Amino acid sequence: MSAFQGMRRLVDKWFPDRQILVRSNDSVYQLRLGKYGQLALASFGAAAIIWSVGVTGYSWYLDQRLATREEQLFRSELSYNRLIARVTESQRRFGEITAQMEDTHRNLLSMAEKNLQLQARVQDYTSKLASSEKEKVRISALRTSMDNQMNALQGQIDGITNRNLALRDELETVETVMSRVMRERDQALQRSKKLQSELSDARQRIADLHTVQQQAMQRVAETADNTILELENVLEMTGLQPETFILPPMKPQEPGVGGPFVAFEPEHPKDEEFVNVAMALSDRMDQLANLHDRLKKTPIGEPAASYYLSSSFGKRKDPINGRWAFHSGVDLAGPIRTPILATAPGKVVHAGWSGKYGKMVELDHGNGIRTRYGHLFKVLVKKGDEVRYQDQIALMGSTGRSTGSHVHYEVLVHDKPVNPLKFIEAGRYVFKNEQDDTNN
Repeated sequence: MSAFQGMRRLVDKWFPDRQILVRSNDSVYQLRLGKYGQLALASFGAAAIIWSVGVTGYSWYLDQRLATREEQLFRSELSYNRLIARVTESQRRFGEITAQMEDTHRNLLSMAEKNLQLQARVQDYTSKLASSEKEKVRISALRTSMDNQMNALQGQIDGITNRNLALRDELETVETVMSRVMRERDQALQRSKKLQSELSDARQRIADLHTVQQQAMQRVAETADNTILELENVLEMTGLQPETFILPPMKPQEPGVGGPFVAFEPEHPKDEEFVNVAMALSDRMDQLANLHDRLKKTPIGEPAASYYLSSSFGKRKDPINGRWAFHSGVDLAGPIRTPILATAPGKVVHAGWSGKYGKMVELDHGNGIRTRYGHLFKVLVKKGDEVRYQDQIALMGSTGRSTGSHVHYEVLVHDKPVNPLKFIEAGRYVFKNEQDDTNN
């Protein structure tokens, strides 16, 4: 519960209800911007930036995935080319072996013819050497020699046949591998086409998102411009000029950075336009936040809940000696001990007796603006205190150079007194519109 209350106080602090005044000719329109509306605008701006970063990261992921698929396809084609080279080499070797087999076949035919001739000669020799044992032995030896030659030739034929069978098995294995590689290549091509289509769709979606985001940021920028104009009009009611009163925010010291300059080249044609719109919107939001902060610290509140104007700002006749004099503030009269309220948040820079002011409180609201509350009956704060808007700081009295119970109220801008009634009237204008919104 305490965490929720802390969060709620933080939202109330940074996003208080705002009243936006639009003045056109003699008409005045009021637009109320609640704290949750402001919080929604801030959240929407942050979400738009985060969404842009996420879409850019997703596009990069798709590019990396496509590059990986292309590399796999390149490796498959390289393996396929190597396999084709191996098949070509195997075919060449098969041709050589076939040529050798043809030569062997011719030799076999020649040897068969010789065998027939030898058989014919053996028969002739047998008939001729039938009567001779030596001739028989010689023929037997010749027959044995021929048998040995035939066996050796049969061994060669068997070896060639075995090599031919092994080569045929290797060729079948190569054909199987080639078929598998071809199927994998076709699958890789199909996946590549699918990824190309998905990448094209993703790029189109990113382009659509860029358009939607840019339109949204333009609408937010227009709203911020209108709010800035209305806040500047309220400041002008006090007599302050926004261009001289609004100070640029102090930027923290940045850490040391460096490196070579490389010109930014957007991946998408609309990226550069999107970045420009985002930067312009950021500048407007900074200006709007600056205006809100300055207006919150501008003393547009009333220094008391009940009073009447007893002396105006500027030239007047002195109430003590009756001579013409310059009155640096306004005198707001009321019953003694009437609570005196801080007209804006600030720091107490003086609390106590101050010459002809009598008991006096001076608040510093920043940006060169101070307020003074004089002739007090009692001071309720001390120097160095931080006070909030409408905090009770003193009680109305008649101390110092005074003729009766009142508070001398001054507004100083860079140590120069200005008319406090302009600030009070501007505050009444703002708070009246807020009250009307609440009633409605």
